[in-house]
This record gives sequence, C-alpha cells and structure tokens, in this order.
Amino acid sequence: MGILRYRFSFYLMLVLFSQTTFAKVLNVVTEEFPDYQYLNGKGELIGSAADIVRQVLNLSQVQYEISLVNWAIAYNAVLRRPDTCLFSVARLPTREEQFLWMFPVGKFTTSFYGLKSAKIKINSLEDAKKYKTAVIRNNYSHLYLLENGFSEEKQLILISSFDNVFNLISTRKESLDLVILSDAQYRYREEHGELSEPLEKLYTLQDGLSELYFVCNRETEQPTVDKIVSSYRKQFTNMAK
Repeated sequence: MGILRYRFSFYLMLVLFSQTTFAKVLNVVTEEFPDYQYLNGKGELIGSAADIVRQVLNLSQVQYEISLVNWAIAYNAVLRRPDTCLFSVARLPTREEQFLWMFPVGKFTTSFYGLKSAKIKINSLEDAKKYKTAVIRNNYSHLYLLENGFSEEKQLILISSFDNVFNLISTRKESLDLVILSDAQYRYREEHGELSEPLEKLYTLQDGLSELYFVCNRETEQPTVDKIVSSYRKQFTNMAK
C-alpha cells in the first residue's frame, strides 16, 4: 500500500537525492496542480490525477511514497534518480526520450491570461510575442513557447511556481504582461478567491487538449515498470470496454 507523506523542507530534498537510501521504495513526486492534484483543507493530496495514480500503484503492490514539492525539485528528481516517478507531465516531443511514459492521468488546455485592466488583445502566438509572459521553468508552457519561437531573453520570465503569480502580475505591471497556465488551474484559483485582481483569458493554445502522464526515470527497474503498466491496463483498459 502507498504511504502518503508530505515534506516541505530541505529534509525532503535529502530524501529525494540521497544515494544512501537502500529500501526498494518507489519515490513518486508531484507539484500542486488543481484540479489534478492538490491539498485539501486537511492536508491530504486529492484530485483526479492523484486518484488514478493511487489506484494503479495500489493494484500493482509496488511500495511507494508520494511527496508534494515544487516543479523544479520534482522535475530534477525524476531526471536524476532511478526508481523515481513524476505526475502530471505533459507529453512533448522534446521530452519524449527523457522519461518512461507509463500511463495517462488526464487532459488539459492552456491559455494566456492578463489583467482585465490592461485591455490586451491576442489573436495568435505572434501577437503574444509582443508581451512579457511568466512561465514555470521546464513545464509544458515553457517548452511549448520555446518550440514556437519565444525567447527567454525577450518574451519569457521564468518562475519556480505559480504560488505567487497572481500577485506578481498585479505588482509588476511595468515588466510583466501575461501569465500562461492551465484553464483548470485558473478556474480553481478563481473559485477559491485566490486572485488579487481580475484576470481574463486572452488566447488558448491551438493544439487542443494535451495529455498529462505518470512518468518514471528511464533506469527504473523493469519489474517495477511491468507491474505498474500491467496494473493500469487491468484497471482502466478493462473499464473502457
């Protein structure tokens, strides 16, 4: 059975990166990303993606721990440490060879948002290149925009998380125009009163729904990989029939 633990301190980083840990426990890391995975009022990790991951891992009987950290720590952990997995990760060509793509956990759309008071109009990606946009380093939006001609020197402002982005866009009006994030994430923030100033959706990326995945380090032990993939197929492929 899975043991859910949350670490928000330097101790967590030691657990993730320590080379002296010998227990055969699968390290699963994720960021807070409503509505897919996030903490409820009791400090419990819930959400549609979190539910799928638990169902699959519990059925596989792989021993695992889930840690909630920021995206940069999670992303680096799964790249560097064997027997470490991460969700929810958008599938992109530039990421294809980096991970083992185990199973999908959801779909999402992504849009540019700006302050209503700024009255910005965007009808294409080319229009968006006229402005400064905040993106999380190495997340889907960051890589997608780089692939489509955006520059970190000219158009992008890299941040570590979206925890303070809504305050950031309000307080740095002279240097930051837009933020790009999933529509589900924005709806969650809006419904929970986390917006310091009203934002509006300006432009949705035209690739439609993008899939999110549970991925693992490429050196994860093959028996573990086989158990997890088999469990997903049993749990969800059979349900779809």
